[in-house]
Amino acid sequence: MTVRQRFSSFPLVSSLALALALALALASGLSPSAHAGDIDEIQRRDLDLIQTQIEQIKVVVDRIDARQQNADPESTRVYFDIPRLRNDLHSITSGIDAYLAPDRLLPRQPRPLDGDYLDDRGQ
Repeated sequence: MTVRQRFSSFPLVSSLALALALALALASGLSPSAHAGDIDEIQRRDLDLIQTQIEQIKVVVDRIDARQQNADPESTRVYFDIPRLRNDLHSITSGIDAYLAPDRLLPRQPRPLDGDYLDDRGQ
């Protein structure tokens, strides 16, 4: 069963699930060892597009959350797990941000030099 079939009775959830699945698929294919200079301009624009779409999804999630907060607990059995979705969206955006702007490695601390090179084995 595909994501679309599973959520087809909920058009908004279906759209969110498909967008999230696409973003996860694209983000998981990114190499964490890549450097910002290695990213071509098309890939950077595509990742920026994903970031923009996730921001739009967050607005929709806020609307869903507000409606869900107002739902009658007596007549509502099933709730959408908004906190889990928000965590997933945050993970995706953080991963893309880390890929686009990786942290620089900290400078190494050189070991102190010994300075005594005299070898007394001959005596």
